[in-house]
Amino acid sequence: MKRNKWSFFCLFVILCGVWVGCSDDRHSGGVTDIGNSIAGRVFLADGNSPAASARVVAYADSWNGLGVTDSVETLTDSLGYFAFSDMPAQMQVLYLSLDSEKFLSNAVKDSVKYILGEDKALSGSIASQLKGSVRIVGTDLVSPLDSNGNFSFEAVPNGNLSLVYMLDGIPQAHFEFSTVDIDSGKMRLPQLELSDAKDSVMVIVDTPTDSTDPLKVLVSVPLSKSPTQNLYGFVMPVKFNDRIDFEIFEDPDMLKVLAEDGSELDFEVDYWTPTASQGVLWIRLDSLLAGEDSVNLYLMLREEAQKPKGAFFEKDSVMASVHMNGDAKIHAATDSDAAYGVIGYGATLTEGQYISLDSINPCSGDFTLSVWALWNGDNGNHQILFAKRASWADSTLFQWYFETNTDVFAVYDVVNWDSLSGALNRIDLEKWNMLSLVSKNDSMSMYVNGEQVSGPVYLKLRDIDMVLPFRVGGNDVEAETWNGSLDEIRVVTKARSAEWLRMEYETQYAAKNILD
Repeated sequence: MKRNKWSFFCLFVILCGVWVGCSDDRHSGGVTDIGNSIAGRVFLADGNSPAASARVVAYADSWNGLGVTDSVETLTDSLGYFAFSDMPAQMQVLYLSLDSEKFLSNAVKDSVKYILGEDKALSGSIASQLKGSVRIVGTDLVSPLDSNGNFSFEAVPNGNLSLVYMLDGIPQAHFEFSTVDIDSGKMRLPQLELSDAKDSVMVIVDTPTDSTDPLKVLVSVPLSKSPTQNLYGFVMPVKFNDRIDFEIFEDPDMLKVLAEDGSELDFEVDYWTPTASQGVLWIRLDSLLAGEDSVNLYLMLREEAQKPKGAFFEKDSVMASVHMNGDAKIHAATDSDAAYGVIGYGATLTEGQYISLDSINPCSGDFTLSVWALWNGDNGNHQILFAKRASWADSTLFQWYFETNTDVFAVYDVVNWDSLSGALNRIDLEKWNMLSLVSKNDSMSMYVNGEQVSGPVYLKLRDIDMVLPFRVGGNDVEAETWNGSLDEIRVVTKARSAEWLRMEYETQYAAKNILD
């Protein structure tokens, strides 16, 4: 959402008495006390056409209740007018609908013009709350909070809504907002927090505003393709080369990265070279929402130096993340290993070398393996991408590699073998390629540059009761070293979705070195 719309939205929240439409006394009951009569008029989404025979329901519900307990219902006339007589006092919510167009009002008002609209996807987060749920008053819509306090709804009605935070089934606090002036079909609320005043409301976390202060810079990162699904805990690289003054932001330990809603984001440094005005930070987003066409961030200076906490965490199922910027354990390393990678540095392996990931074991369930690879093609030997094995055959747990005998990429565990047909033809030998392998329910699929190119093939890995090394680019068989260069290694203990892999490729390609 663009910032001018956020400004309007925040104004609405502050002036929460603002309502859509205006008074129309022609068919009004003229009485505003709940418990008497109530009337209004309903229009279609164009704002001009009366909604004839629209359904109008008054619900008994409120933010401090547990849900709808009763209702009364009527229909609009041919001009869109409706009226209730002797409205029960507990009827606090009004819901209007005609076909797919709706309006939900979190409070019953008299003599109001209602304009229907389409449902919208809604998401947000509540600071410091790691459990519980949120619900929309007047509906049966409930979303649990994830481990980062995020919530989301696929569709909420157009209108003036009340969001309630629930803990152990008990209402804790509420937040009133409107979806009326949101042009797109998706809306993200600013980050919320429970009010310190303990008055049962949620408030917006203080948000930075646009500023010419050189110590606080707004960085807008365009996305070449918008995500088609919500991605939570997504990590993307941001290239700052022409976005900031490196003389001011020269020390990574003094950097603070904020989301547009003001929340601080975790990050780590790939490279940061102030003398060349070049740098890439890997930034963990609490959420990357479907349909977003850009990511807006603030880069600020801390008052005191603090080492970045990192961006890849076990809580996000990340078992290993290697940037090849000095953080790799390369067997038989030499000074000539360093290569120009896809982002910053990579490594070019020679026969007998491999990258050690110690004895981690992602193979006990679903997993995703990814690496950027520059390949010099078939050299007459098998070539390892990832392997969990020792040098003797009966200790092989898993291997993903190029199989030279049949000229295919394949997966293998000694007892079982299967080719990933189609992958070879999708790898450009002139360029870096992002290669990914996803294992889900004992079936494996290979992706190249975020697109599935092979699989799924069935391969149920064996349980081996021994500690085996996990390696990238080679193993104890010297001739099976990867013939080329590697960069940006990831090992994740969950099966990433195709959309996640596509967005990883798109965002990482956007931050690449100048290679083409």
